[in-house]
Amino acid sequence: MKKETPVVLHQGTYKRTATTAEAVFMITGMTIGAGVLGLPYAIEQAGLLFGLGAIVLVGILVLVLNLMIARVAVQTRRSLQLPGLVGVYLGKPAQVVLSILIVASSLGTLLAYIVGEGQALTALSGRGTPFVWSIVFWLVGAALVWGGLQRVKTAEKILSSVVMVLVVTLSIALLPELSSLNLTVFEPGRLLFPWGVILFALHGSPAIAEAHALLPGQTKRFRRAVIVGTLLPLLIYLFFTLAVVGTFGALTPEIATTGLGVLLGRPAAIAGNIFAVLAMSTGFMGLATALKQSLVWDSGIPKRWAKMFVLGVPIILFLVGIRGFIGILQVVGGVFISLEILLMTFVYIVARRRQGRIHK
Repeated sequence: MKKETPVVLHQGTYKRTATTAEAVFMITGMTIGAGVLGLPYAIEQAGLLFGLGAIVLVGILVLVLNLMIARVAVQTRRSLQLPGLVGVYLGKPAQVVLSILIVASSLGTLLAYIVGEGQALTALSGRGTPFVWSIVFWLVGAALVWGGLQRVKTAEKILSSVVMVLVVTLSIALLPELSSLNLTVFEPGRLLFPWGVILFALHGSPAIAEAHALLPGQTKRFRRAVIVGTLLPLLIYLFFTLAVVGTFGALTPEIATTGLGVLLGRPAAIAGNIFAVLAMSTGFMGLATALKQSLVWDSGIPKRWAKMFVLGVPIILFLVGIRGFIGILQVVGGVFISLEILLMTFVYIVARRRQGRIHK
């Protein structure tokens, strides 16, 4: 007899429940994106050893935040994204505030993916312009997101695995070129420069509520997925940043993989930019899907209009000339994500006070 696949009713449709590994890939797929490519440049501006310590510190903060969100999701027992959770515990005005913050940060992040993909695809192909390649990437990514969550989940699971293998491989390849002189650089006047980019790189909170919805009644497995899904990007970022900044030093490019050909040759440049393309692709698809779901189920926006808004606004911003990669990361991480963390902390505090009550 064929074994039946467990399903769960999630936001109006029945979906197959996820395994722990799939939940981990969902979180890592949304976390590892454009941020990893801008992280080495941002860290180099302040100094490598200080920057690595900052990554660890922010990583601990993000892990605590993700576990808090996980606990609130389990306690609430409803399939809600972050704005919905805020509405339950802090009321409608706070829900509107967080919705605006998340929409703004998500649109900024999607814009960063479009900008970064253009540069990575140009370096990979050796022809065309970043502008044209950004448009090509948007067309493909938009088509996948429009197709629905299941298609995106399948792509994320495959691409996340490839991305992690590539970044570790590239880091190992760079380590023999590492110079001890680059470890001692310290820039006291630029200590605040990397914080927004680090927050951006490690942020994957919208995936927590989605992972919970697809692991119903499995609190231990869900918590394990959150921990592993948060720590994997942190470890990868530390390794990759050490290898890139330790090798390039003051010559670290804004998008880390674009400089690989100088030291390691064309094959390494090809592999590095394939990694960049895949990393940003997983992030784009995962984030666009989560934002669309939030607009549909937490804000009541019709699905077609939600898709048009999520996919249309970033490309419009790109077309009007907002194309500064690092600047976008700093604004999104330093402003919008920082405020989101503060608000979700308040949600956790209120939820703990109401512990034991089921919220409907």
